[in-house]
Amino acid sequence: MSKVTIRDVAKAAGVSPSTVSRAFSMPGRVSPETTKRIFQVADELGYHGVPIESRPSVGYKGLVAIIVPDMTNQFFTDIIRSVQRECANHGVGLLVSESRESASMERVAFDRAVYYADGVVLASSRMPDSMIRKCAQVKPVVVTNRIIRGVPCVITDVAPGMRQAVRHLKELGFGRVTYLDGPAHSWSAGMCWNALTRACGEEGMKIKRQWPGVPTVEGGFQAAKEYLKNPTGAVIAYNDLMAVGFLSAMRQSGYECPRDFSVIGIDDDMAGRLAVPPLTTIHRSTRLVGAQAAQTLLQRFSSGGADTSVQSTPTRLVVRESTAPLAV
Repeated sequence: MSKVTIRDVAKAAGVSPSTVSRAFSMPGRVSPETTKRIFQVADELGYHGVPIESRPSVGYKGLVAIIVPDMTNQFFTDIIRSVQRECANHGVGLLVSESRESASMERVAFDRAVYYADGVVLASSRMPDSMIRKCAQVKPVVVTNRIIRGVPCVITDVAPGMRQAVRHLKELGFGRVTYLDGPAHSWSAGMCWNALTRACGEEGMKIKRQWPGVPTVEGGFQAAKEYLKNPTGAVIAYNDLMAVGFLSAMRQSGYECPRDFSVIGIDDDMAGRLAVPPLTTIHRSTRLVGAQAAQTLLQRFSSGGADTSVQSTPTRLVVRESTAPLAV
């Protein structure tokens, strides 16, 4: 029997050889329907032009992928651990990739992951909605910290924690607050800002926004210079890392927390707990987010259904030593 070639697959699938080649090398660049047809034909004909272990999986392989923007951020490493724990309980392996806050790198990571994984968790995806929906047609996808119509999502409801944070600052005597915002392309940054503006409106507090920002210690450090041009005395940061960087920069400029200002972070990670002073923060349960995302993805394999619901986990304020009454 002669060896099956890429042209044989193309002819049987009714496409060009170049389309077959793209389906195997970059499946996300070919329509989901065409990709599935090509894979099926290739399996039926016994086409092995691409090493079998490197070809996009058609059957169940027992492997899940997760793509995160920044593996140095504890928020995402905690989600990875939670997904890993849930997968291990079901005998499923985990493949981890980092997009470095880049939508294009995230897409490349997804295209590579679908060679091996049965499904993908996109944590705080930076890709456009339309691109995420296209990815979800290629392989089962669950998104965290983002709502995409037609795709199962797991989010944190930051509104309760934000209301508690604003009320806490008001009770301490503050009438104004500066918000150190996150990346312009971050969905959760927009949700945090919306929740904060609503909470400030309810409590009659004024708000000043520094936007966009880099969600790292360095980003918070750089934000202090702009803040000092018009200080408000109270600060809420997009995440704990920015709050810790802000604390460090303010200390270098001769200001001590909470004597001269109060600051609140978001996430409740280890960096904030070990900060000097320990950080008041809005707690988000990364354990629940990761576990629910993994459970949702694994259930799709067992049931074959396409659950597109949005699951939500709560938030709450944790008061530590970085907030104190306004000095008069």
